[in-house]
Amino acid sequence: MSDQPRSVRDPDLEAFAAAIESAMRARRGVEHVLSPREFALARSWYDAGVTLATVLLAIDLTFDDDPSVASLTFCRRRVEHLAGGTTRRAGSGGDEGGRPSLPELTERLQALRARLQELPQRAVALPLQEVDAVGDLVAVASRPNWDYLASRLERIDALVSVAALEALDGSQREVLRAEAERAARRHRGRVEPRPLEEAIARLVRQRAREHLQLPRVALS
Repeated sequence: MSDQPRSVRDPDLEAFAAAIESAMRARRGVEHVLSPREFALARSWYDAGVTLATVLLAIDLTFDDDPSVASLTFCRRRVEHLAGGTTRRAGSGGDEGGRPSLPELTERLQALRARLQELPQRAVALPLQEVDAVGDLVAVASRPNWDYLASRLERIDALVSVAALEALDGSQREVLRAEAERAARRHRGRVEPRPLEEAIARLVRQRAREHLQLPRVALS
């Protein structure tokens, strides 16, 4: 496993990193030891409470999309999306460089609102209400509280992910569930069952959102 320097040895963190190295090695087909940057990324997920099941599933999905992936850093976006915003909340404070402008944020909200309005209203009423409320807030805020705004935008994304699944019919949901089960099959017996089931459920919601082409509005 990686020999990154640690001021305090944490066996659970080391096991977490070792499992990630093993997954990267299996998917790449070559030896893979986490670089200092990769280890820092893995540690940020560990510290944020992202489960190993979520990370391993996200790694597989990233390689399914692009088998040439050579670094854990390329899995970051998939991990963060599958984790449902946990990693963004843990490291969100003060990163002004990644913020959109208020007009850009308004465009994001309007694009999401337009797409939601095309779906069954019984499924999307709550996220639509939140989109409108945050849209009104952005419209009058010249110097918004970005931490508060970030939390509201993450709530929108969470509500939309649930609504996306509800907007599909039963057969579509079954197809997405079967796809997620296949993606998670290799990890059964390697990670705790409950975190894996939770990761599968999040993946189904994520796939539903992608299927319905519902854009994200979170700040990162």
